[in-house]
Amino acid sequence: MQDKSDVRITAEIWIAAYRASLERQGIPIYINKAGDKSAGAILVKVSTTGGHASLYHRVPNMNGQRFWTIFDTNAQEVINETINKQCSFDPDLWVLEIEDPKGRHLLDEFNF
Repeated sequence: MQDKSDVRITAEIWIAAYRASLERQGIPIYINKAGDKSAGAILVKVSTTGGHASLYHRVPNMNGQRFWTIFDTNAQEVINETINKQCSFDPDLWVLEIEDPKGRHLLDEFNF
């Protein structure tokens, strides 16, 4: 039997489930850049009020399990520059953007 932590779903399926969950909560989400449908890495930009944003990415822990953490928190312009730089390194990268004044993102519920 395969360990649950070894099972990976495609980026496209993960994004569809994540998007549906956010939309049920009334949190707007946009796909700013579509990446590789099966294995593309995902960046999530959370835009709040006042021209600020946080950028999240998934990283593995010591046990190989993946979790979301903050890549950067800064002014929108700086975050956009960071995203553009990451996209130049990784053409398979997905970029999602959430607009929520409260900064809600629900990423803690999507560590799979």
